[in-house]
Amino acid sequence: MTAAMDGEAVLQVELGGADPLAAAAVFHQHHLPRAVELLGRGCRSIVLQFEYAPEKPHRWRKEAVAALARAAIPARVNGVAPASATPDDDAIASTIAFLHANEGVTGQLLLAGTGDPL
Repeated sequence: MTAAMDGEAVLQVELGGADPLAAAAVFHQHHLPRAVELLGRGCRSIVLQFEYAPEKPHRWRKEAVAALARAAIPARVNGVAPASATPDDDAIASTIAFLHANEGVTGQLLLAGTGDPL
């Protein structure tokens, strides 16, 4: 986890390439409590940084980010994942900066870089 200044944080979500059901279990057991803890400490914007995954795993990720964002109001929770198996670090960093800077955006999972659209 990398926490930034001004109540912003980036939470690295490493799922180890698990299949979607196992990955969701790892997320809910290990990463969700960390996000809730950050929110409890007054964090106003969290970006969950996921690893690359093909299309289908993004479905549960989108729902998890949206549900956490609804529960976190007025704080904001969003997610970012690489658009391809070869992450574009600049695109990811730019997307994270965009999500932290835009107070009207919450509950979204954005793909950063170039790759196949969802």
